[in-house]
Amino acid sequence: MKKVYLVIVLALSIGQLFGQRMRMQSEPSKPEPIELNEVHEMVKNLADSIAVNYIIAEKAPMLKKNLLKELRKGNFDGFKEKNALADHLSNILVTWSNDKHFRIMAAEPAGERLMMPSSYDHIAKDNYAFEKMEHLDGNIAYIKFNRFIPPSYSGSLITSAMLFAANSDAVIIDLRNNIGGSPDTVAMLAGFFLNEPTLLTVNYTRATDTKREAWSTVADVRINSTDPRNFIVPTTTLERLKNIPLYILTGDHTFSAAEMFSFSLQGHKRATIVGKNTYGGGHGIRPFEMAQGFTAFIPFTRYYHPVTNESWEVVGVKPDIPCDAADAKRIAQITILKELQENPDHDAKITEYLKELEAQSLK
Repeated sequence: MKKVYLVIVLALSIGQLFGQRMRMQSEPSKPEPIELNEVHEMVKNLADSIAVNYIIAEKAPMLKKNLLKELRKGNFDGFKEKNALADHLSNILVTWSNDKHFRIMAAEPAGERLMMPSSYDHIAKDNYAFEKMEHLDGNIAYIKFNRFIPPSYSGSLITSAMLFAANSDAVIIDLRNNIGGSPDTVAMLAGFFLNEPTLLTVNYTRATDTKREAWSTVADVRINSTDPRNFIVPTTTLERLKNIPLYILTGDHTFSAAEMFSFSLQGHKRATIVGKNTYGGGHGIRPFEMAQGFTAFIPFTRYYHPVTNESWEVVGVKPDIPCDAADAKRIAQITILKELQENPDHDAKITEYLKELEAQSLK
């Protein structure tokens, strides 16, 4: 069965991924020539596949019509190399559809490396995109990571981050530069902040007229030692995360799974979003084999929130507290501290912390 991708899906099916924003580097491929009759065969194949599989029924016929029209006009005849044709097709499909997930690859192996790597060992040296954990004034935990790497690689980091945050009075998760990734990671992270397994999104596939549900998961966190005394580290404080304030920072680079995490928790009124409107990628993608060895990543399913029935496709995730992305962390801190200040037994230094933060401003 073919794997399913999305820029932010939280389905629990094994190996499923959101398509990440195309900013990762793939290995340079050698130029590969293509003949005119092969160009025509490939474009016709692509047009038919989009007509059947593209999620937006109103746009699918238009995309097929446009491709065939360009073909008849000879606008693809000048392409003699596969990668150049693939890039051109990607660009025009994104432009015509306003759907940022379309991507045509000249060969499937390159597409696999870019969209669905079988291993993430190559970014282990980057700590699997976990950039920072910080304890801020007022007992606020700050966590920044830039990709939703599958739990088999990042699970221990996520758990460590949650243990780091568990004794805090509020949590800030910084997704301003997060380009998305694994829905399973979204499910795992969301589970730490929700009181019970929760339906995060529903996705509809037009080609099969079917719906699937994506639920948060509950992490089984047990920290044991091989010591004969069987020493166990208690993790009961993790339960505090389900009730303390959660703030998520977003920007116009926030994409895919990062949008799903933000959108899902916002829709359940479990998180406050601070920053700029996100990039707007809420369709699921999967690879389709095309003629002449091309691979088309076609958005084939639509994700929407089970409470609001809305999607973040194109429109992005709208922040609860809009502000410049560069100032989002400071604004979130101020908002949290003012909220904590309402508690009768609040930290007496909060007033001092607020004065320092409010005195800062973007130059």
